[in-house]
Amino acid sequence: MLLKWISSGARASLMAGALLLALDASADPAWRGGMLLAGHDPIVDPVLRRFPGKVTGLGSANKAGRIYTLRLQPLGPKAVPPVPNALRGWRLTVLKGARFGNVYWVQSNTADAITVRSKDGSLEGMAPGDLFVVEELDPNPPATSLGDDRGKQRVA
Repeated sequence: MLLKWISSGARASLMAGALLLALDASADPAWRGGMLLAGHDPIVDPVLRRFPGKVTGLGSANKAGRIYTLRLQPLGPKAVPPVPNALRGWRLTVLKGARFGNVYWVQSNTADAITVRSKDGSLEGMAPGDLFVVEELDPNPPATSLGDDRGKQRVA
């Protein structure tokens, strides 16, 4: 009985520590004890559908000389090409390359290409080998229950 009681106390302590750590690493980076802490946006659910990919080439430029289409290769185990227009409205984030960190919204896609909205900027500077992830996110998410939004738009 004493061992069961000690085991329950240890589990409760570990859970409390994990909860405190999760709350401490909020979406906005903060300095704590000389260390910069950063965490995931509380709106981003780990079970959201994602499509990781690798750039294999860029599409042709439009009349103004801007490029909005990239050729892709799916990445990851059991990765398959996307169904046409299945990624429409999803967020594309560049993970490697000259455009690292840039965010675009998918206008349309085919099995081997993605076209982004022109108002998000062009894809010039991207090159074969650059990596990206496309995530199914709402461009205008609701406020979180954490009360830390203060009217800020969290995505896009």
